[in-house]
Amino acid sequence: MRGMKTLRAVPDRERRFFIVKSSSPDYVREYLDAYDPDDDIQPRFQPSPRDISDYLTALAWVRHLDRAAWRILWWRSFDVSFGLIGKQIGRSDETARKRFETAITDAWIAANT
Repeated sequence: MRGMKTLRAVPDRERRFFIVKSSSPDYVREYLDAYDPDDDIQPRFQPSPRDISDYLTALAWVRHLDRAAWRILWWRSFDVSFGLIGKQIGRSDETARKRFETAITDAWIAANT
């Protein structure tokens, strides 16, 4: 989770080359982003030097996961509840929790082999 938070916190200097200029305003595309019940500003994650040196290694451990498992890990790194994740994937919160545990177990196995 800290690797994903660090990924969001580290600035991407090459991102400016992918920006498409448009006259229309930006709009939110994701349900979880559009209907956020907590609109207050949260403190930004400040990665430590150790987080920055280790986050690519940690992300390599989850590289083999399928898209659904990656998305569940990504949402949990934002501290999204299992209930909201379950609604997003069309399953119960217990199913979302089990899939999260399976993804974490797979990452742990990849890290220790």
